[in-house]
Amino acid sequence: MDDLPAFDLAARWHAGQTRKGCKQEPFVQHPLRVAGILIQHGVTRRDLISAALLHDILEDTDCPPEEIRTQFGNEVWGWVMEVTDRKELLKSLRKQMQVERAEMLSPEAKLIRLADKIDNLESLLTDPPANWSWLRQREYVAWANRVVKNLGPVHPEMERHYQKVRDQLWLKATGQSTQS
Repeated sequence: MDDLPAFDLAARWHAGQTRKGCKQEPFVQHPLRVAGILIQHGVTRRDLISAALLHDILEDTDCPPEEIRTQFGNEVWGWVMEVTDRKELLKSLRKQMQVERAEMLSPEAKLIRLADKIDNLESLLTDPPANWSWLRQREYVAWANRVVKNLGPVHPEMERHYQKVRDQLWLKATGQSTQS
């Protein structure tokens, strides 16, 4: 990743952070997977991949927004700002704002948001937080569904990917087999 400064910046600022799952994987794996989901679905614009790698940096670190603007320009900075939750707000309000603002995001920010939700659901499927009951997981999926629905049409293949993972989670949560 030496040729991708956004990864270097994300790795530096997310150093020492871990995901909520039982495996406590390094947090930087999440933005890397979000970028990977975009690439897997044919979204290969370097500026958009950079924004995907940086999508949680302002929300979860003390990285100054100006550092992103200076290094990556106004477009990348703008997309990162669009998908950044305001941490000073109550969690319930932040979540409601994600639902309400989804349709107003730029097409690029919508792609990042959808890839983020795909990875978050895949993480729930493979490595859920130990303290998240099935009810908590279902609540998260219901909220993610509201966000994704409000994005509107984004990328048909990525939308199918999201639906597949969501359906796998539902089957797991209800104890049904995923095999026919």
